[in-house]
Amino acid sequence: MTRLFALVLALFILAASRAFAADPFTVGGVKVDATAASAIEASTKAIQAGQLRAATALINRMTLDSERAANPIPELTPDVVGRMIRALEVGQEQRSANRYLGEITVAFNPSQVQQFLRNYNLTMVSSQARERLVVVRESGLRGGSSLQSVFSSPRLSYALTPLQAASAEDAAFLSASPSDDELKALAAKYGLNQILIVESSGNVTDISLDTGNRQNFYISPGSGDAAFADAVVSRLESDWKQASAVVAGEVVTTAVSVLYTSHRDWIALQDAINTAAQIKGARLDALSKDGALMTISYGGDIDRLANELRFKGVRVEQDPNIGLVFKRS
Repeated sequence: MTRLFALVLALFILAASRAFAADPFTVGGVKVDATAASAIEASTKAIQAGQLRAATALINRMTLDSERAANPIPELTPDVVGRMIRALEVGQEQRSANRYLGEITVAFNPSQVQQFLRNYNLTMVSSQARERLVVVRESGLRGGSSLQSVFSSPRLSYALTPLQAASAEDAAFLSASPSDDELKALAAKYGLNQILIVESSGNVTDISLDTGNRQNFYISPGSGDAAFADAVVSRLESDWKQASAVVAGEVVTTAVSVLYTSHRDWIALQDAINTAAQIKGARLDALSKDGALMTISYGGDIDRLANELRFKGVRVEQDPNIGLVFKRS
């Protein structure tokens, strides 16, 4: 059994480099620690426990709190979770005669996860919002580590609301009350259009630079830096899931004019349409140098679709002459 586990683990690790690319079906940074009669048994025990925690984190990420409360799932088992895993990466290993410590990143199989959630009548939300640039503002250190380090962790790129941290130097260069021009210049350096300003006091400001939308919220920083970062992501993901979850109802099929001024804009619009959770199908009917005519089918209603696409940098409008229009924000 131990040799079989080692073989499977080796195959998982071999596949890991192809599985972890800001993939929302990946859970990273899972700390594992176990003791047993031998180092091999300890590592097996630790990694199995870590896989169960990773699966729980993934299910929480991709489902609505209200649905999980109404349709609770039974306790996860290694066999159930094992069937959903497609790759595993292990790092920061420390071993002794009877103890194993490390950190694992687990990639899950989308179709297996979807089937599992369907069995318990849970809606799967796997569409990602566009990436945010995190500007960390802190005074001193808390809990032995800095917020800058925590928000720079690659594991946050796997969230439904992926985050990329600006360098500490770039964050420090901003004025105390940065103007829109300052923020736009910084965001442009990283090729992004949305900034999340995180203060060590717990205040968070989410700014969409192309639409002008701002949201302020507070997360208590008292539980330590890692927990604080997780709580920020959880808040962002909750808002995103409420905006993008496809609820049961009529599927509407309609024509839409997709307007753009450059090939880059057209590629970005295609990506937003193809990855939108609300859109169930999209067909290209005609294409020109500055616009495309498409037929889309979407669930829910147009306001929910517009809300989801807004998070992806797309503005939805009703033109009196040409009807439904999508364009870059």
